[in-house]
Parts: sequence; structure tokens; C-alpha cells
Amino acid sequence: MKVGITADVLDRIFAGDMLNQCVSSEFAVNDSGVPLLGLYGACSTMAESLSLAAMTVDGGFANTVCAITSSHFCSAERQFRLPLAYGGQRTPTAQWKATAAGALIIGANGDGPYVTHVTTGKIVDAGICDAANMGSAMAPAALETICTHLAHTGRDALYYDMIVTGDLGVIGHEILLELALTNEIDLSTVCCDCGMMIYNRKKQDVHAGGSGC
Repeated sequence: MKVGITADVLDRIFAGDMLNQCVSSEFAVNDSGVPLLGLYGACSTMAESLSLAAMTVDGGFANTVCAITSSHFCSAERQFRLPLAYGGQRTPTAQWKATAAGALIIGANGDGPYVTHVTTGKIVDAGICDAANMGSAMAPAALETICTHLAHTGRDALYYDMIVTGDLGVIGHEILLELALTNEIDLSTVCCDCGMMIYNRKKQDVHAGGSGC
């Protein structure tokens, strides 16, 4: 491992994915012998696992925690999106699930970087009923979280070198920037979206971009 530790050092694992019963996460840590808390935050699972791991360590309930998530193309599509075998035409607003995994180790001691703040988002229902237009559905909630964070910290957007959203995709990202301006917040120079960065949209036909945990 990059941090030079083994699984027996971990006090907890927070893990999640997009499959039924978080089955990928369960199999991944099956032989670790570490207490597991399975999570399902869909596209927010990495941020959710990191937030909960950081709060667990900060609260003194653990010293070393692993936050991990994974995402799987085709599997998620088969379960609750457009089944690939169906052969239906994807709309331009659709996004492609990424196959990837990531993990972070959060410890009570160390030289950083540090988790200094956690701002948990709320459900903001914009009334979007199209399952193939996730960006439009999620953009209002992304803005609410950013606004709440800035208000709680007393900072403005330009305090940060980068504000990163999960997978709004091209359409959701554009909506977020427009909605932010109505709240007198200019995110155009600091905000970027993972769903726009994980694929090369000029070379890969992924429609509005990528998505995933």
C-alpha cells in the first residue's frame, strides 16, 4: 500500500459502490478482518465515506480508518439505467458510468493533508423526472451544498484553488454555474466536475460525460 500499512492497522472501513447490497465492497474486504460499515450514497459515496471516516476519527472512535468506493460500468446500467442489451438510443443528456475505484486512509496523526470541514448536502428536488438527465437533477443540490459551506466557513468561492463536483456532467455543470450567478456567486474560474474530467469527450462518445461513485 502507498501509506505502508496493512489491513490489521485499520479500526474501521467505510465502503460503498453502486451494486445491490454493496456486493463489490463486501467481496473486496471479505478477508480483511476489519469492521465494515457499508454505504450507499450513489454518486456521493466517496465524499460520504470520507466525511464519516473523518468524523469517526475526530470524535475519538477510531485512530485509523479506510474510506473506499468503486464504480462499475455495465453493472449499474443493467440494474437501474438503460440496459445495454436492450440496444436503446441514449439521449444527449445521458452520462456513462465509469469503472474505477479509490481509497483514502484517514488517521488521527500525521503530516496532512487534513480534513478540516465537512458540509453534508441536503435533498433539493428540482422536479426532474428524466433518469437520463442526472446533471439537471443534481445541480441545485450541488449549489445548496456549496452555498451552505461558504456561509458556514465565512469564505467566498475564490478562497479555493478548486471546487470540484462529483458527476454533474456538462449539462449539470453549466446549470450549476448559471444558478450560482443568481446567488451572486461566480464559480466559473474555480469550479470543475469529475464527470467532465474522467473521460475525453473529444475522443470518446460519452454524451454528457461520466458518472460514478
